[in-house]
Amino acid sequence: MKKSTKYGFKIILLFLFLTACATAQETGKSTVKNNSIPVENQVVVNKGVNYEDYLVDIKSYSTNGGYYQTKYKKEIISILKNLSDKEGLQIVRSSAGFYYDKKSKKTDMLFFGFDTSLKKENNLDYGTFALEVIRENLPAILEEIFKYGFVQSESEIVGVVIGFRWYDAGDEVVNIWIKKEDILLFLDERLTANEMYQRSTVTNSSGRVILLPI
Repeated sequence: MKKSTKYGFKIILLFLFLTACATAQETGKSTVKNNSIPVENQVVVNKGVNYEDYLVDIKSYSTNGGYYQTKYKKEIISILKNLSDKEGLQIVRSSAGFYYDKKSKKTDMLFFGFDTSLKKENNLDYGTFALEVIRENLPAILEEIFKYGFVQSESEIVGVVIGFRWYDAGDEVVNIWIKKEDILLFLDERLTANEMYQRSTVTNSSGRVILLPI
């Protein structure tokens, strides 16, 4: 009886071990000990990249942008890392910083943002392609930026500006300037993406204000 019980106990342990292995294979996820975030979802930082190279030259500011860039340098670099590593964005060097609308000359109304570079692999016209890249990339960018809170907390920072650059028989760019109140409404699902785009200011490669074909 004792031997039978002993062997039966071993069989049960073997069954439990095999069941656990099968479950791990079904999920297909690997986790780090003492860390609830799956490895596949963790941010992998490219150690060979110096993200400070992507910041605006601090000496070029004629506004308080330099003050805010210094104050929120760590947060900005984290944003750039996450968007590069998780979203695959190609951020343009020396472009991340604080801007103002030169036409309005309101230097106390700053927009945080940067430029991204992408490839055009279709025959879409300028307006259609501009809308496509904005729709595909902007929501994730805004969500990442607003995780850090500095745009919302500083009264002098009034919004976000993102530039999308590509080549199509010449250099092209579309810039979208969005007020932070509209971004908050969008993130709170009280404004659709299209409504937010329509309420924003969009400029083309010549710096002219345009309407997106929504």
